[in-house]
Amino acid sequence: MGLRLKEFLAGCRDEAPLQLGVIPFGMLYGIGAVAAGMPVWLAQLTSMVVFAGAAQLVIVQMLSAAAGALPIGLTAALLNLRHLLYSASVAGHVRHLPRRWRVVLASLLTDEACAAARLRYARPAGPGPDLRHWYFLGCGLTLWGCWQLSTALGIAFGARIPPEWDIDFAVPLTFIALLTLLVKERAGQAAALVSALAVLALAALPYRLGLVLAIVLGLLAGAAVAREGRR
Repeated sequence: MGLRLKEFLAGCRDEAPLQLGVIPFGMLYGIGAVAAGMPVWLAQLTSMVVFAGAAQLVIVQMLSAAAGALPIGLTAALLNLRHLLYSASVAGHVRHLPRRWRVVLASLLTDEACAAARLRYARPAGPGPDLRHWYFLGCGLTLWGCWQLSTALGIAFGARIPPEWDIDFAVPLTFIALLTLLVKERAGQAAALVSALAVLALAALPYRLGLVLAIVLGLLAGAAVAREGRR
């Protein structure tokens, strides 16, 4: 077995167990997209191109709330700012690669893939050329493929539900599930509380901009509490 293939398969193997937590959210996104009225092709294409679980779930939620393109785009961009940190954490390891490699790896950069790749980069590359980017590729493609499959399953399930069942509840249910993961710590509790109050206070703003501002205020509140906790 070639060294490239060995690294690639090792990345696939190490990333595979993490998909147990990815599949349910991919299915919830697919169900929520159908509930929000997104065409099937657009729901699947969004997973293929955007490939950002939290951002996709927010897009579905805001579409259900009849938000405009501007607040949806701003909100998705804010949620994905964390990818700048992920990129910075691995930039030194991939800087020597050709541009085509960096573009591919950047498009596959997610929370789980970044975590696994950083653990691999923390270990020696081994004899010969550094092929750890093939491990990174295996991690990213494994998660990308799983996300597409889970989205398709969610779309298929949501499309089979009779219209009279009214599955609009699936979208807020997704965010309730996400919220339970965030409110276990004080920073998450502060962010959730401030965001909730801000949404109510700013509900009258046009173009659903209150949602965007609520997210910003929640992030600032969570960051402030976390910083105070470290002190």
